Amino acid sequence: MDIKELPIESAGFSNRARHALFRAGVKTVGELMEYDESLLLQIPNLGKGTAKEIMQKLENMDFPVEGAELVKKEPPFRLDSEYKESILEYTKAKDQRIENLPLSNRPRNQLQKNGFEMLSDIVFLTRSDLQSLPAMGEKSITEVLAFVDAFVTANEVKIRALHDGDMMALWDTDEIKHSILSLYAEDGFRGVSFKEILEEVSLPDEYPQSELKKIIGQMLADKQLEYVDYRLYRKYYCFEEYLDKAPLKDERDREIIRRRLDGETLEEIGTDLDITRERVRQRAVKAIKKIESAYYKETGLEWFDEDYYQYFYSTYSFDKKEGSEWLGISPAVWRYLEMRDSKQGQKPLVEAVDDTSLDVGLRLKAKNYINRNRVFIDGRWIEKRRGQLEDEAIRKYCKEDMSFDDFCLTYNAFLKEIGIPCEEDLYITDAVIRTRKNKLAGSRCLLWKKNEMLRYYDIDSRDYTDLLDELNLDAYENTELSTMKWMRDHPDVMRRYDIRDQYELHNLLRKIVPEGSYHNFRLGKMPTVIFGAFDMERALRDLLIEHAPVTTDEFAELVSEEYGYDKRTVIWTYLKSVSVYYHDGVYTIDQKKMKPENMRQLKEALSDDFYYIDEVRKKYMQLVPDADPDEINAFNLKTMGFTLRSTYVLQNYSSADAYFEHLLTENEIIDISRYRKRFTYVVSFSNKLTELKRNLKIVEFEPDQIIRFDRLEKGGVTKASIREYCDKVYEFVGSGQYFSVQSIRQAGFEHELFDLGFSDWFYANLLLADERFSYGRVYGNLILYTGNESITITSFQVNRINEHGSIDLYAFMNELTDVYGCNDVDRYHVVEKIKGTGVFYDDILERLYASESIYDDELTAMEAI
Repeated sequence: MDIKELPIESAGFSNRARHALFRAGVKTVGELMEYDESLLLQIPNLGKGTAKEIMQKLENMDFPVEGAELVKKEPPFRLDSEYKESILEYTKAKDQRIENLPLSNRPRNQLQKNGFEMLSDIVFLTRSDLQSLPAMGEKSITEVLAFVDAFVTANEVKIRALHDGDMMALWDTDEIKHSILSLYAEDGFRGVSFKEILEEVSLPDEYPQSELKKIIGQMLADKQLEYVDYRLYRKYYCFEEYLDKAPLKDERDREIIRRRLDGETLEEIGTDLDITRERVRQRAVKAIKKIESAYYKETGLEWFDEDYYQYFYSTYSFDKKEGSEWLGISPAVWRYLEMRDSKQGQKPLVEAVDDTSLDVGLRLKAKNYINRNRVFIDGRWIEKRRGQLEDEAIRKYCKEDMSFDDFCLTYNAFLKEIGIPCEEDLYITDAVIRTRKNKLAGSRCLLWKKNEMLRYYDIDSRDYTDLLDELNLDAYENTELSTMKWMRDHPDVMRRYDIRDQYELHNLLRKIVPEGSYHNFRLGKMPTVIFGAFDMERALRDLLIEHAPVTTDEFAELVSEEYGYDKRTVIWTYLKSVSVYYHDGVYTIDQKKMKPENMRQLKEALSDDFYYIDEVRKKYMQLVPDADPDEINAFNLKTMGFTLRSTYVLQNYSSADAYFEHLLTENEIIDISRYRKRFTYVVSFSNKLTELKRNLKIVEFEPDQIIRFDRLEKGGVTKASIREYCDKVYEFVGSGQYFSVQSIRQAGFEHELFDLGFSDWFYANLLLADERFSYGRVYGNLILYTGNESITITSFQVNRINEHGSIDLYAFMNELTDVYGCNDVDRYHVVEKIKGTGVFYDDILERLYASESIYDDELTAMEAI
């Protein structure tokens, strides 16, 4: 076989050399002989090192006549016994299967038939070894020996280095570079992490990562790669730059494309060059094809740097001029893509932020563009709208009462602090101050009260079940009262909900109770609440009938106790309507006397200890035909032996406190749900219930189910053991932490009281007797806090999400249920309750992040893996 006819793949060249020569159309050694080193350097992807390798290989070859065997100038290196071990080690490192070797079919088939599977199996075969194989002709033997000798000769330098202890000789740097570049073969704009290179480039485990990093560093220096956002990208020519060197015969074609990139229209260019618009377009299309062809021939690359944006441009809709400024992309890029027949997409740009087909850098650029009308405050993007900025200022600066005037000054200073220039539609100016005042009064992130004072209060973050149950609005009908009455009557629940005065309660009810509900509930002038139709004059007269004679001060006190009004307001406003009954400092009214027979009959019918006066009147009307309701008055009720209060009467007990203590402790186990409803109007009931719980005379072991403490004592429970339980819980949880009984149980907390077998509700209520713990109702369960805290659903959720940093939405919902014992946890409510906080929710990934900056960091980290 004439060596000139030897295929390139059989001549022992490196993979990089073989691939480059094959792409250049060089198939045999004879064709390669026509090239010198300068011509070799013009072959795409064939560098100086590879060119020198080829020239050295040619110099070491002899060129015998046809049929002569390929020989080396020296005896075959592969048979040198000193190097055999190193030759075998190197060959195995580069091993190939026989069926993949560039041999003719006959020698390849005969080698396989004789049991040879790998190149390393035949590297030391001699001519005599091959001649001993059946059906192995001389031509086949010569071809095999030539290929093996060429392979060993081509790698002789590395084999000798390996023999001298240089393990790096096993790997070819050019081959590794070629393998790295091949990662971009299908997706030219793929971003590849170092980890992915380790996984996808076939390197032995023992190959030092430091050497791979050196190779990558060299490729970065040679501008084959570039490093952006923690990933490696293939480096391509910029089309605009290559345009200057592209081999175009007609310089007018280059001018046309350059002017198109500069933004000139086809008409403008055609007019200037005195050709038609269509002719300009045709010439541009043809010229671009010529440029592409020349570029590929020179570099072997299919893409220009601008093609990186092709998917982004053809998928999403955005203003190209404004988008270029915010995305940091030259308008020439869009013009290049348009010349390549790309049309801009129609998808909203906001979807690009979560489009994993885009690399993280471009996604973050898109996010910055989307946020161009926002401002970043405390880890969150806030729309640059007055309403949203006002809400943010309220959260930051109005934790305590602030006047509206002071807020306006604070708000405007806040905008200056975050770098927003004085804009009429963002700042609070004299022109909009009245509008903003009305807007803020109705805001759901504050409570608005007397003297135009406001305080931050996240209305939508709380569960108001306990508050509304305590107020029992459904029990009120045809009456009017001041919210001060509820502030006085229910101090514990007001403290739990952080409601500080009657004006705040009035404003809160306006925002959480629909007008017209609860017997036509509506709000009067601050701070009054009205149910149905109320006749104040009649109400005062009825009160006088029940309590006269009374002094002005006594009567004002009665009215204040019954309806919650301030005593001075009562005296100066309401008592005028009953002035006819006033004489010499005393209000008197003729009270009709009841017939003794009627009184006896009524007394026998009233066998219970407690009655509302309205109930007594109703009972009297049922017992006595044509009875006069005015006969149910203070004089007659006291005569019958009742203790009289403003709305109810008692018998057999000296006070309401004594009666309610008896009621709540007479049985060992009591269902108090019916009592809660019956005694809604009576402050003494809720106060006594709270007092008995705090003193551990009773314990609520299930909702509305109480057990007397002496019953627990029979089971061995002592107040000392409960105090010890509270101490242990506080020590286990630590100060300033949210928890539930279920969560500390799961965390490993144990106590001997758990042996009683009660539900978590019981053990939570034991803790409520200790002032070191705060509590609130969250999704139907009691969530506790070690410290003094007004617990809301939002504060609890934000605390848990901050603890995680980030968490899957459904994993978070499972945590609320499985760890904390919450009930009916709804996806919509979970997401709604964190709106307006620092928490960021990605509705594509359905994941919660403690802040938007954490979201960005995690996204970047995922992209870098």
